[in-house]
Amino acid sequence: MKKDILYYLIRSIRCFLILFFLFGLAGCSAGILRTGSGSINGWQCDEDADQAMMQGEYERSILMHEKLLKGEPSNGLALYHLGYAFGLLEEHDKEITFYEEAVSSGYQTGGVFFNLGMAYGETGRIRESVDAFKRGIEIDEDNPDIHFGLAVAYQKNSLYNLAEGEFLKTIELDPGNLDARFYLGLQYADRGENWKAREQAIKIMEIDKDSTFSREILERIKDD
Repeated sequence: MKKDILYYLIRSIRCFLILFFLFGLAGCSAGILRTGSGSINGWQCDEDADQAMMQGEYERSILMHEKLLKGEPSNGLALYHLGYAFGLLEEHDKEITFYEEAVSSGYQTGGVFFNLGMAYGETGRIRESVDAFKRGIEIDEDNPDIHFGLAVAYQKNSLYNLAEGEFLKTIELDPGNLDARFYLGLQYADRGENWKAREQAIKIMEIDKDSTFSREILERIKDD
C-alpha cells in the first residue's frame, strides 16, 4: 500500500447501482478507497489497518483505525478509511459521520465525496447525495463513476433531464459503461423516445453481445 494513489472497487459498479437505486438492500457494497500516504496535509494511515479491511476483517480494521485516531483525531485519511470500513458493514450512518469528519478535517477528494454520495443515497438522503456527487465532480470532473452516481441520484429525484445529461457525460468519459447506457435506455423508453432507447440497446450489444441489458430495453419498447 505504498503507492500514493490506489483506487480499487470492492465490488462492481453495477452492484453499487442496484444498492443505490433500491436503497437499503444488504449484501453488496462498492466504493473508491484511497490508501497509503495522504497527499493532503501529509496524512498517513495504518497499513495494517488498511490491509485488514482489504482482507475482509472489518471489525479488526475499525478497532485499529480507532486506535490510530485516538492519537491523531484530525487525521482525515484515517477518518475516511474508518467510514469506509463501517460502510462495508452496512452501518451507513456511522459511515456518513466519519466521511463528514474527514471532509471537515480538510480531506476533500473525489473519492470521499463519491462514497459520501453513495452513503447518503443508501440512507434515503437523496438531496444530500446529489450535493455530495456535485462536490466530487468539482474536484474530479473527469471521473465517470461520480457522474454516474449523480445521474442515478437525479433519477431518484425525478430530475430526468439532469439525469440524462449526467448519463451522457458518463458515456462520453467511459463509452463502455453498460450500466449508464442501460438506465439511460430505460429512461428514454419510459419517455416514449424509443429510437433513442433502441440506439442504446444496439450500442450495448456491440459492446457485450451476452449482456441482458439490451434485451430488457428492447422488451420495454417492443410495441413500437
